Amino acid sequence: MVICILAFLWIITTILTGIGTFNAELLTTSALQGGYFEMIVGTIYLFLGAAAIAGPIGVFAAIYLVEYAPSGKITRIIDQAINNLAGVPSIIIGLFGYTLFSRQLGFDISLLSGWLTLSIMILPIVIRGSEEAIRIVPKAFKEAALGLGATKWKAISLTTLIAAAPGIVTSVILGIARVAGETAAILFTSSVIMTRGTPSSPLEPVMALSFNMYVKIVARGEGPESVFDIALILFLIVVTFSLVAIILRIYYRRKQPWLS
Repeated sequence: MVICILAFLWIITTILTGIGTFNAELLTTSALQGGYFEMIVGTIYLFLGAAAIAGPIGVFAAIYLVEYAPSGKITRIIDQAINNLAGVPSIIIGLFGYTLFSRQLGFDISLLSGWLTLSIMILPIVIRGSEEAIRIVPKAFKEAALGLGATKWKAISLTTLIAAAPGIVTSVILGIARVAGETAAILFTSSVIMTRGTPSSPLEPVMALSFNMYVKIVARGEGPESVFDIALILFLIVVTFSLVAIILRIYYRRKQPWLS
């Protein structure tokens, strides 16, 4: 715990001391004029779209594994596949997304390709978090609904899912925080150096904060001091989403007496 806290403080200190003069107007200034507006919007577009895709798929997968999947070899294989997917390096997922979504399916470098690629990374987090949220709901809720004549799906959707909703939402937000700073996954699938304005279609490319940092340091060979302000913005976005997830979990745990 001490090591994690010290590392966190060291990152913050390094970024803050590395910033020369940070101009808040850059947040709303177009990239064509040296600002970061399109990068911020593009970054938010990317992980919100990915969460919208991975969220429903992950929740339904969790429902199947908890409520419907029989205990046996097939279920164990599914569980292991989810664990393996969580451990795949992001560069491999990015290469897979480029090959399948951008090339074979013809989406090219676009928001849609980035959404689908990032959703693969979010999926294991959503599934595991949703499984945990569903399992901690007392079985008496569902049994009471079944006793009143509800079908199994009605009992799950009207009792278990509603009670597990805070945990499910928390897992989705943590998934967003996980991919908010990804560069490798969007390097070949969705991001470009410069665009005119924000995308008006899912088939258009976007600018992203992490991709811009990569271009400045690796492609252009600029020093780290040139991207500390971008790093701070991205860092604050990730921390904000993580804090929202923590606050939601604490708030709803107090309203769910079976968790105390």
